[in-house]
Amino acid sequence: MRDERVVGRAGSGDNITPFPRSNVFIVFNSVENTAVEPFAAPVRRPEYIGARDFTPVR
Repeated sequence: MRDERVVGRAGSGDNITPFPRSNVFIVFNSVENTAVEPFAAPVRRPEYIGARDFTPVR
């Protein structure tokens, strides 16, 4: 059984508007901190999770 008091309350309050809410998470890492081939997982992460384009943002 899920405890509804805990699920979905990890940092923001309830949406009190009639409009849906969406979150976008963008992470900027150093281009020197590129992803490497997995050493424990059998396959790479999908592109939408771990992008392989390391072009610097200017």
